[in-house]
Amino acid sequence: MGALPACLLVAVAASATALAAQEREPDTEMVRVTVHVRDADTDFGLMGALIELSGHSRRYVTAMNGVASFDVPMGDYSVTAHKGGYATLRAGFRATRAGHVTLLMHALGEVDTDVPGRLLVRVAEFGSGRLIEGAAVSLSQGRGRLTDGQGWVEFADLDGPAAEVTVQMFGYETRTEPVALHERRTTVVEVAMAIDAVVLAPIEVRAGSRFLEKHGVYWRIDRGWPKDVLGRKELVERGEPYLSDAFRHLSWVRVETFGHYVFLKNFTGCLMSVYLDGWPLGFWGLTFDDVAPEQLELVELYQAPKVPGRFGSGCGVVLLWSRMRARGDGAARPGSVRR
Repeated sequence: MGALPACLLVAVAASATALAAQEREPDTEMVRVTVHVRDADTDFGLMGALIELSGHSRRYVTAMNGVASFDVPMGDYSVTAHKGGYATLRAGFRATRAGHVTLLMHALGEVDTDVPGRLLVRVAEFGSGRLIEGAAVSLSQGRGRLTDGQGWVEFADLDGPAAEVTVQMFGYETRTEPVALHERRTTVVEVAMAIDAVVLAPIEVRAGSRFLEKHGVYWRIDRGWPKDVLGRKELVERGEPYLSDAFRHLSWVRVETFGHYVFLKNFTGCLMSVYLDGWPLGFWGLTFDDVAPEQLELVELYQAPKVPGRFGSGCGVVLLWSRMRARGDGAARPGSVRR
């Protein structure tokens, strides 16, 4: 349900028809794909997870470290991961080079699976594992629901051996998945939604932040999703005497002040939302210029409609990521306050 930026793979939303069984051509180039299956909450590798790929009769099982590797022809695939005590995970990717992809699975917890004729669908973001609220989930029979705050939606009194589930959410690629229904108990499935074609970096060795990786920062940047990205050096050099000064060179961003308060607006004059370490800036009790440039690791800027789903805004979004959190100090308060 997530992806680790270590290869050039593309997560795609595709129907069962688009992901029909793939016959290997004689000259088809094979690539080595290494799948990491991890617990979405603890980040521990999951041993014994069963992995199935569309068009492949062979199944793969993860080792003690939660890893399984196999060779596949270049192309599009639907991947399904099964693990006892976890929601079955459905996602998609396109393999174009050898590399790695990470699937984050959520534990079922106290979910009662003894209810017959019931289908539970959980919707999460591919790459980060974030549960998505308000996604539209519908069945081929015409029944539809919106996911709750934990990404769940429930359908009861279902008949038949299978159901076709379609998931839609603004800012994400639509996914349609065939789901085999259990006759005498609840069927639980999790659908991973890609914001767009997920382009991961070629294989490389680099030092990175687990905090930023968890929040999908590298993933979005590797795909070229942000309109602009400001690194620490640029923020410090341009952000004098205030952080807002680092944004004045951007032609599509307007910096406006009202007393102590600073507002960033897009070129139409619409107010952009600002987040610090994944939370609205006001959550930390800070205004924009209270944050010191030297306390930030990087900043992502997004124009509508290419705003990540979890930060939905029709005017654009500014994502501030503190150096303190990026360097691993999760206990301290991010940012510094100027008075």
